[in-house]
Amino acid sequence: MKNIKALTSLLVAGSLIISSVGNAFACTSLMVMDKKGNAYHARTMEFSVQIPTSLTYFPAGTKIESATPAGKKGLSFNTQYAILGMSANLIPGAKQVGFVEGANDQGVSVSMNWLNDSTSQAVGTDDTKILAANDLISWMLGNFKSVAEIKAAMTNGSTELWNPISIPFDKSAPMPGHYAINDKTGAALVVEFTNGKANVYDNPVGVMTNGPDFPWHLQNLNNYTFTNVDKNTGQLGKLKLGTQDAGIALTALPSAQTSQGRFVKAAFYANYVGKANSPDEAINTLGHIMNNFDRPVDLTVDGAGGVGDGARSKSISSEVTEWTVMNDPTRNLYYVRSIGALNWSVIDMNQLKDVKTIKSVSTYDVDKAGANAFTLFLK
Repeated sequence: MKNIKALTSLLVAGSLIISSVGNAFACTSLMVMDKKGNAYHARTMEFSVQIPTSLTYFPAGTKIESATPAGKKGLSFNTQYAILGMSANLIPGAKQVGFVEGANDQGVSVSMNWLNDSTSQAVGTDDTKILAANDLISWMLGNFKSVAEIKAAMTNGSTELWNPISIPFDKSAPMPGHYAINDKTGAALVVEFTNGKANVYDNPVGVMTNGPDFPWHLQNLNNYTFTNVDKNTGQLGKLKLGTQDAGIALTALPSAQTSQGRFVKAAFYANYVGKANSPDEAINTLGHIMNNFDRPVDLTVDGAGGVGDGARSKSISSEVTEWTVMNDPTRNLYYVRSIGALNWSVIDMNQLKDVKTIKSVSTYDVDKAGANAFTLFLK
């Protein structure tokens, strides 16, 4: 891919320098279940330019030091659980990189997706309780082993969340992200910073895309009451009708790659595709599902300016799937595939227990390593 070598040095350095970018994180997150009640999570990450993300490992015991809106030391903690996920320096001056997607070794995964019009909220004077949103995924994955624990911690007042300005995206607006949280039992939450507060919603369909806010998407599903059962025959007047092929049940599924369309399609796939008998079969099924959300270059093209998920480019841009990840939380297996690869690379978190320091590797190096990708973290 063009400019990948130049970007790799940025990936290793962990810096995120983006100017005049096009569309933003137009991502699709979804979860499927197998017949034994185990959950599997996946998400794509779309952007209109190649952005420098890294695959990063935080061992248990990693110190996280967040910041207050005034730039003072906020909530600090040492992670109880190991974390593996995609990271970037979203907030200049942050003590550690922020995850945009990740999983811990207890079966919890979190995906940050773009949400326009995200807001921040007021916090109190106890700096030790204040957590910046760029450290939210580290806090969730580092401290909790279920969605129930995260929901309780988000709503009991022990932590105060605020949403900092994300200079690489918009120098005047809070970081435009909302969060899909899943665990290995299939429990799911969505957290959004809207209307000046952190909103916590149960997720009954196991999917999330981008804007509008999550309650809007659930309401919109009322416009799609059909099922996956084909109706192959009919009659108009005296003319009898019959389809020439299977699949007519999908006629009303949105074909557009908008957030609204992808949410409906993801909900359909996540809830109607047959449940697998084994973990390997489930991951294989999930991979095939995610292929339906993979966007190659110039599938859609946006002109200069306009509106959309974030600031538009000053030139023509095309939103593409930079990478896709899948997570098997029961076996602690993390699958990665970037735009430069067809095959999946897999990292077994169980084999990283002897890694005692933070380690980041280029997303594109993971592609090259294939089944031996976990060894990149042992060097």
